[in-house]
Amino acid sequence: MSTAHFLGRWATSLLVLSACTAGTAQQSVAIDHDFSDWNGTDAVAVADTSGPLEAVRFRADGERIYFLLEYDRIIALDESIIPHGTKIALDLDGNANTGQIVGGFQGAEMVVHLADRYVNTSQSGGTTAQSSLNDAQVRMAPTYGGSVHEVAIDRGVNGFANLGNAIRWSVRCSSGQQVSNESGTALSNVDPVYTALPLERSEGTQMRVAFWNMNRRMDEASAQGAMERILQAIQPDVLAMSEVEDFSADFVRDLLDAWMPLTEGSWHVAKDDWDLIVASRWPIDATYPEVYRQYPVLINTGDNGDWMVTASHLKCCNGAEQRQTEADEYMAFLRDAMTPGGEVNLTERTPVVYGGDLNMVGPGQAMHTLLTGDIANEADNGPDFGPDWDGTALKELKGLQTDQPMNYTWRNDNSQWPAGKLDYMLVQDGVVEVLGNFALETASMSNQRRTQYGLNAGDDMQASDHLIIVADLRKHDRPGTKPAKQLKQID
Repeated sequence: MSTAHFLGRWATSLLVLSACTAGTAQQSVAIDHDFSDWNGTDAVAVADTSGPLEAVRFRADGERIYFLLEYDRIIALDESIIPHGTKIALDLDGNANTGQIVGGFQGAEMVVHLADRYVNTSQSGGTTAQSSLNDAQVRMAPTYGGSVHEVAIDRGVNGFANLGNAIRWSVRCSSGQQVSNESGTALSNVDPVYTALPLERSEGTQMRVAFWNMNRRMDEASAQGAMERILQAIQPDVLAMSEVEDFSADFVRDLLDAWMPLTEGSWHVAKDDWDLIVASRWPIDATYPEVYRQYPVLINTGDNGDWMVTASHLKCCNGAEQRQTEADEYMAFLRDAMTPGGEVNLTERTPVVYGGDLNMVGPGQAMHTLLTGDIANEADNGPDFGPDWDGTALKELKGLQTDQPMNYTWRNDNSQWPAGKLDYMLVQDGVVEVLGNFALETASMSNQRRTQYGLNAGDDMQASDHLIIVADLRKHDRPGTKPAKQLKQID
């Protein structure tokens, strides 16, 4: 088994996690594309090398069970673009003589078909019932391709909370590779304890920026009420929106002036030629609508200088090739903007913040380009470059939800597609310090927390099918303050 899975870029957890331990309980796992919380968990190596699976790790707490799946290639876990056919089989009653047969594993009451996006559960009389990954609250990260994936399965929803017996499990790929825990694992029934993030801005914040896919609902009365409550709770300085093609800049300005009135004047609102809008408390000095499906604007904050914020809405769904083209085009624009004498000339060390609904599914090569400046089509878009002012890669913000250890930002419980992270924020951490970062799902907040911030449980999905993502930022005081990027290794 290869142990050199180097994982780096996701360094700081924004949701403080602590677990009460009893029996086999361990520290909780956040489904957030940061695998450092798996360090110290033993791996079960896959002896059969005929397929992509290399190793499996298992954890549990009173709320969920977790799997870490390590592969020898980049795969998208809930797709078959790169075939893998991964299934997770769970024997919940500890009896191998009841339930479904998965390869060499017998007795599974629940089988999660990750690549095909459904769950089979055993019923009385020897039948099975099929449900979606959303129904079973199967959560995964990353949403786009990777060689390491983490999976959480909710115990309460699936009827195996407070189990007194050990469970057996198995992971099988379509290649025939299979690894099983035949002896079973006793699960803790003690729930982990989470410390939720406050919605108030972090001390020292110079710009609170938010990105939000508005799902074309800004003229719907019920959606407007939910949007207003969320924005009043968050109070962003800059709001970059997508899926607002049906609404004018004036329409959006009037809403924001009513929802979040400024001490002086109105919100500054700029719209591109399609579905992107950037609204700012400060003047917008320049706009660049020619960048396809991406809308950079230059914001003059006064005492803290110029900032460039780019709202993005990359091609959806099976459009990986177009997403790559769009990522290449933005990197070409940014290289020009950061290079003296180009068509766009940013003052040196002007912070650039990029984000929005990137629709990053499939293999995810476009994300690699956006982070590193590794341009796929150099003939049309020019050479690779380091997109931070210090010549290094950009930083992808983790974006954990405020009230549960999940990073998904899109959820449609009626869809075959599981909840996933489609909304991202990338920053130049060579010039910007990230003081806070989160996504807001009101449904997972406690009643007390919702009351505190004037929110309703259904506000998130009433406003949009995407969660708002938020970051508190400030400029570094001087050059050379960027923290060294550490590679993480699953030991």
